Amino acid sequence: MKNLFVIILLIGSSFQLSAQVGELRVYKWNEVINASPDTIYGLSLAKLKLDSLPQELSKFIYLKRLDLKKNKLTKLPNFIGDFHALETIDLDKNDLIYFPIVFCRMPKLKNILIGNNPFEILPNCISGINSLEYLDLYDTPIISLPASLELLNNLQKVDLSGIKFSPEFQELWLQRMPQVTWDFDPPCACMSQ
Repeated sequence: MKNLFVIILLIGSSFQLSAQVGELRVYKWNEVINASPDTIYGLSLAKLKLDSLPQELSKFIYLKRLDLKKNKLTKLPNFIGDFHALETIDLDKNDLIYFPIVFCRMPKLKNILIGNNPFEILPNCISGINSLEYLDLYDTPIISLPASLELLNNLQKVDLSGIKFSPEFQELWLQRMPQVTWDFDPPCACMSQ
């Protein structure tokens, strides 16, 4: 009980400090395992070599930021869709074989960092992520982009560096979405539209 009180005390004082500097505190999993889930808005399970997410994570439905980078995740559990306040998710350097469709039902997501994963296709339903501002697909073997990407009016930046696309492909997307900052590697003659 004493440990729980100390954790809650630390969480409370950290949020006061965070509110002062305007930053969201991101806690590590071992810091919040026994904390009240409605007081945690940022959580990191990065670099834990997880191949699945713990069921206990499902109770942290008020998360705004979730850091899952550098694990061994091949898919996400359905309960991620219950995180209606989630704005940023970092899944860089995992083993995702598909872009998580659950994101398509999460219109408040602003930042998806999902680079360096083996999936090749973005689903058409990506247009359902209305608030999406930043999409990081760095070094992911994406072979094309869905036309529905054009429906994302808030999209500001897409990182496709580390992926080889033809000059035609790059020019097509620069014209389709001129309001977006595109990070492309120098074009190659290896892929067409």
